[in-house]
Amino acid sequence: MHMKATGFLLVLLATLSAFTIEAQEFKKWLKQYKKEFNTFVDEHDKEFAQFLKTNWVETDVKPEESRDSAPKIVDIPVAEPEPEPEPEPEPVVTPKPITVPSGTKPKDKKPDPVPVAVVPKPPTPPTPKPAVPKPAVPQPKVPAPALPKDDTIRYVGYGKSSITVSMLGHQLIMPKMQMNRLSLSTINSNALADSWLTMAKTDFKPVAAAIEKASDDLRLDDWGQALLTHEYLASGSRLNKNEMQLYSWFLLVKQGFDARVAFNNGQIYLMLNVEQKLFGQKYFNLKEGKYYFVDLGQKRPINVGSVYTYNQQHSSAKQRLTIDLSSAPNHGRLDKTRVLKTKVGSRELAVTTQYNSEYIEYLDHYPQLNMEYYFQAELPESTKLGLLAQLSPYLKGKSEQESLNFLLHFVQKSLSYQTDQQQFNYENYLFAGETLHYPYADCEDRAVLFAYLVKNLLGNQVIGLQYDGHIATAVAVTGDYSGDVYRVNDKNYIVADPTFINANIGRTMTGYERQTPEFIVF
Repeated sequence: MHMKATGFLLVLLATLSAFTIEAQEFKKWLKQYKKEFNTFVDEHDKEFAQFLKTNWVETDVKPEESRDSAPKIVDIPVAEPEPEPEPEPEPVVTPKPITVPSGTKPKDKKPDPVPVAVVPKPPTPPTPKPAVPKPAVPQPKVPAPALPKDDTIRYVGYGKSSITVSMLGHQLIMPKMQMNRLSLSTINSNALADSWLTMAKTDFKPVAAAIEKASDDLRLDDWGQALLTHEYLASGSRLNKNEMQLYSWFLLVKQGFDARVAFNNGQIYLMLNVEQKLFGQKYFNLKEGKYYFVDLGQKRPINVGSVYTYNQQHSSAKQRLTIDLSSAPNHGRLDKTRVLKTKVGSRELAVTTQYNSEYIEYLDHYPQLNMEYYFQAELPESTKLGLLAQLSPYLKGKSEQESLNFLLHFVQKSLSYQTDQQQFNYENYLFAGETLHYPYADCEDRAVLFAYLVKNLLGNQVIGLQYDGHIATAVAVTGDYSGDVYRVNDKNYIVADPTFINANIGRTMTGYERQTPEFIVF
């Protein structure tokens, strides 16, 4: 019996030994496979670095483009308030007197009859008249929360090296990348080629994947993803300005974006190929498109002259950046409140708006765009629901015209006016969320907010009206209205100017009556 047990153990040990050897062989094969795979990937970087050593050309920088060079109004006109329509008095029922025909002799007076309770028959319901259409008030649905309530999201396993990146009020736990310092004592083509190879040797893949995943979770567009890339680098390192530009370039290319760098006079510049036209940003043209000079860490455009850049792109850099805020990003807790107070007609209003301060800071790093992108931008869901829920009751029972005038006067009177030059010292169009934050709003900011309220509370289509130095709106209507109306795409649009204080719909601002505006259709 003892001999049988010993033999069984020997067979078991031999079997386990064979499994161990096979496992070791598998690990060895897997390690070799990963090495060969990495070598294959690295070959693209080596080839690109070799190209960077020699293929640089001097490029002339194009001056920034301006949206509207005409000066804005400083003192806005105020219209005489039009009288509010008086409510119709309730009908008063007066009993008809009983008359006795002439020539009729009065009969002898009889005792008053004892009153008998009579149960009247239910009246026949009248034939209903066609209902007068009232503006529809859409009721937005509250979505299920997409992110944890503690505003902390993890993109790396527990126990692994990580850093914390703050974005839109969220704390993102992301994998840490060892960012080696770059040799940039002299900035030339050789230094930039060597820097690319140094960055390519880092463990960048988990970082690029985490940035992409976090961008999806936070509903960021491409520009927001670029901002998150910058925030990651700023949170996990002590890079100097030139190193920051190079690592931003490298990580954006590894995420597939068409980013490049240029240099001159000891400075390195990051450039992005952007789908939209940017205003106030210098750029140059290559066969791949228009490349704008960008510093993702600052809010104002950079000033630059001629530069040197390479004329062939990395094989990974295929995608232009697209700016699209028609879906609002997913931010953290509401930490700011503003009350918009005004008087519309005889009614005192106090509308409380709540928003996230990091969201405002986030928008402040977006470049200046064409007006349609401001009209298309969505408010974050929590801010949107709170704002619409407070305004919606004021519109119940009102006609289309009354509702439009109510919203128009609300925007006219609840926001104080200053031009961008007065408030910011530079031209700075605001998204609707920013207008709810800043103390002043000029014409385009008011137009964007008014259009947003009309679309979401009444469902009417809105277009922008671009005058020289002024922006207003026009609203699609179905009835016959008096005033200034434009025919666009087979629809009538009545003028609504949120900057012309006290003016009802149909009135063009004083001084612009003879201008034919450009229509901003979005």
